[in-house]
Amino acid sequence: MSDSNTANFSKALSGEYRIPIKAIFLEAWYRVKGLKASYWLGFLYFILVMAAACLVLGLVLALYDVFILPLATAHDVAALYHLKLVLKFFVVAIVEVLRFLFTASLAYMALIHLRQQTIHANLVFSFQHALRPLLIIALLLYLFNSVILSGSNLFLHSELLIHQIAYLGSILGSIFLLLIFLIGFFLYFYLSILVYMTVLLILDKKMAWKESLRLVFQSVNQHVFKNVSLIIVTSLVFGLLTLMTLGIGLIWLLPMTSLVTAIQYNKIFCEGNL
Repeated sequence: MSDSNTANFSKALSGEYRIPIKAIFLEAWYRVKGLKASYWLGFLYFILVMAAACLVLGLVLALYDVFILPLATAHDVAALYHLKLVLKFFVVAIVEVLRFLFTASLAYMALIHLRQQTIHANLVFSFQHALRPLLIIALLLYLFNSVILSGSNLFLHSELLIHQIAYLGSILGSIFLLLIFLIGFFLYFYLSILVYMTVLLILDKKMAWKESLRLVFQSVNQHVFKNVSLIIVTSLVFGLLTLMTLGIGLIWLLPMTSLVTAIQYNKIFCEGNL
């Protein structure tokens, strides 16, 4: 593979790139060597930061239960209960944003390694160099996921869906639900590609987040099914091999997954080819 990291956005926008799944997997497996030590040390930093954040945020919720809720009267107990729900929403948001920032930085570390440049564990904090746009993306993604999950829950328990399934019958109703699941499954992975390609563009090329998202959307859609297929196959292989190796395979599989994302990014937006 060419080590050139020169951007080629015209190639991306015109769809003049290929996503050979087998070749990308072989390249990712080959490139795992030399990445594992820095990657896992960075991952340890990630776990420690997440543990500290969860400890502090859990303490905040506990203090609320101990000192605020006992003060509730019959008139304001409902308001304080809803306030706690709002507080939990923000706590989960902070945790999810942190997880997103560190995961994106691990993918960026894999991209740096892919280009045969020196890597170190502190690259897991690379998000600090583009904190504002990445925070915006992380928050928008969290809000979007919250709306989708809430909407899906309401839809699956709605009388309209129940009546529709009853009207179609058990077999057709099951097929209908399967189609809904497959569409949601596809859209989830499609959104994941858009988000992580956008993040890598921001970190790698220092582009504005709106411009990056627009470029990624147009470029990925040139070969949308091939791009999504790569991520789906990666997820299936990751899950299957993790189970088969009783978790030991994670030593190689986790950095390999980040490498697959980095190679996909390099294939779409840069000059290097497999």
